[in-house]
Amino acid sequence: MIIDGIEYVKADEIQSATGTDHLIVIATNGWIFEGYGQLDDLGRVSLTNASVVRSWSNGKGIGALADPDYKDDYKRDPIGCITVHAVIAVIEARW
Repeated sequence: MIIDGIEYVKADEIQSATGTDHLIVIATNGWIFEGYGQLDDLGRVSLTNASVVRSWSNGKGIGALADPDYKDDYKRDPIGCITVHAVIAVIEARW
């Protein structure tokens, strides 16, 4: 659906829209996760081989984490498997 020139994707179509299963998930309260997974029918994202993004200081914001040229600028702590229930946004990781 397009609203004011911006294309929006239904939450249950995010996986097919990104074309990948390597995702960056922005959750409530400022939590950011990176890992491999998919969105379920209830809007949750389950990730394996996941990390929580702890910090970065490159001045590029969280979107640059999707770019392989900048991924090492972000401090990530491995957390294994996680299910995120309160998803704000999902970004395709291109690395």
